[in-house]
Amino acid sequence: MRRRRDRGVALATITIAVLVTAACTESGRPRSARSTGFDPFAASSFAAPRPAAAPASLAIGDCFDTDTFAPGDAIDRGAIHVVACANPHEHEVYALVAPPQGGARSYPGDAAMRSFGDDQCLAAFTAKLGNYRRSTLDFGVIAPDRSSWDHGDRTVICAVHDADFTQLSGSVLSAMSSLAPEAR
Repeated sequence: MRRRRDRGVALATITIAVLVTAACTESGRPRSARSTGFDPFAASSFAAPRPAAAPASLAIGDCFDTDTFAPGDAIDRGAIHVVACANPHEHEVYALVAPPQGGARSYPGDAAMRSFGDDQCLAAFTAKLGNYRRSTLDFGVIAPDRSSWDHGDRTVICAVHDADFTQLSGSVLSAMSSLAPEAR
């Protein structure tokens, strides 16, 4: 009889502990990487601001840094700063892709542009940089937003960066082009 009562007390204690823990945790949606304020490429707070480059002015082989970048998110069009590839940098443009037939007249929407950009940049990554799954590199997408689309921008820019957010040194494209295709 005593064992049964001890088991009941233990079960009640565990149930209360689970309920208290659940009540004390945040029950809202998980925060996105952007909302955490984490910026793996953040410069010192004492760094002087750099002028932003218009994405339309980026070309294949251009290297750049960004003010903010969150893994899995599109690169902020207004926060791009072109730098020499010989210097440490975060990203390098490896492809420019336009939608078929130059794109629809009306903006297709953020989700459609994100999906198109991801698909096209992955295909270009494989063609220019090798097997994505075996790579230590990752890619980011700079896609037109509604405002830039309305001003005629239809180009998706694919940019490579280190998967661990280590700064790149030199041109990734140049280094990869010197390798045999099977070595990429």
